[in-house]
Amino acid sequence: MPPNNGSDWGSSILKHLNGDAHCYFVHSFTAFPDDERHRLADTYYGSSKISAVVAKGNVYGCQFHPEKSGAIGLKIIDGFLEI
Repeated sequence: MPPNNGSDWGSSILKHLNGDAHCYFVHSFTAFPDDERHRLADTYYGSSKISAVVAKGNVYGCQFHPEKSGAIGLKIIDGFLEI
């Protein structure tokens, strides 16, 4: 899901997704970006918010496994290839 920081997925690796896409997470680690504007997508584990994707410029970091996320993961990989 997009965070509440005004992030736009239209020109990002997530441009082929809507806000209810689900991906494969293998552990409960989370990153806390210094600048909240770099949070591109978040998810929740219970009541804990997890940074699923962070981005700054053309650098992206995913906290999940696109390659293990089925059709959704393939759309994300397509997004990587298109930038």
